[in-house]
Amino acid sequence: MSQINKKYLDILKQIDDEHREFGDLQRNSKTLVIDGLNTFIRSWSTAPNLNDNGDHIGGIVGTLKSIGFAIRTLNPTRVIIVFDGKGGSASRKEIFAGYKSERGKNKIKMRLNRAYEDLMNAEEESASMKRQMHALGELLSCLPLTIMIYDGIEADDVMAYIATTLRKENEKVILMSSDKDFIQLVNKDVSVYSPSKKKIYNIDEVVEEFGIHPHNFINFRMVDGDKSDNVGGVTGLGLKTIIKSFPILVESQLHSTESMVEYINSLPKKTKAHQLFLDNLVICERNRRLMQLSEPEFSGNLRMKIMDRYNEPTVKFDKQSFLKFGLKNKVIDGFKDINDWLKSTFSHISKF
Repeated sequence: MSQINKKYLDILKQIDDEHREFGDLQRNSKTLVIDGLNTFIRSWSTAPNLNDNGDHIGGIVGTLKSIGFAIRTLNPTRVIIVFDGKGGSASRKEIFAGYKSERGKNKIKMRLNRAYEDLMNAEEESASMKRQMHALGELLSCLPLTIMIYDGIEADDVMAYIATTLRKENEKVILMSSDKDFIQLVNKDVSVYSPSKKKIYNIDEVVEEFGIHPHNFINFRMVDGDKSDNVGGVTGLGLKTIIKSFPILVESQLHSTESMVEYINSLPKKTKAHQLFLDNLVICERNRRLMQLSEPEFSGNLRMKIMDRYNEPTVKFDKQSFLKFGLKNKVIDGFKDINDWLKSTFSHISKF
């Protein structure tokens, strides 16, 4: 039997086992936590949908379809969608003033879909995005989902708090985002689903693809930086060089900047890469503070708000209101059969 056929049969067996254990599942047995803005921007950038008025609706339709595909693929018992709150980047900008400073300037450049490049100017595009975000909020409020958004905090931190603190023992959490920062949270109960790659990252997948254990992925990120957030790294230290210079990062034992320095000092001879790391410790420590998600840093008041929302009952599936808002915003035609899509996507999770 080929490896591909064996892997396919293993996946089918896993799904079959999950269905047999369906009666034992609880609301938080397998929680899918979605990065809302990340999903919307990715959909806006790629989905070419126009309604019959000629208005772009790709952000709405693409986001809903992406969420639906993830639900049908991952079969969660609960879905939480988290959006960035107003002023969410403020605390990180106190650490580094340049954090996300290029986001607004590069908004147009972020569009991958050029099908309607001449349809809107910058002002019209901004208005369209706001309109679509508002419409998306109306539609999501009708579905059996939990929506979270808090001023003064980014979605990343809320998602991390759910995965690291609110998740109870033996409960599973899947974080959906194309942001690689979430990989640092992967463990036996927390995985990351990349919607762009259609791939689930657990411990083995992270080690296989990156050569680094997820517990130490933050050490790679702090050196590499994050261009999308305007966070520079250490020039000359790419992934391959980091793996070669710090083989300890493949270990499950969590390493700090200090233990990486100790490792260098224990070697009989330092390489050029080791010296480069030592010369840029200030940058590395700054980036660690900006990127680390394992210990979310926000107020106790916010923690209580998130916990209370997490423990609230999920809203009931309001199909009629969804269809009403869908017709109002002229997005129904973006689906081949909206009734079939709603049933196949949400009938399972609405039972919990």
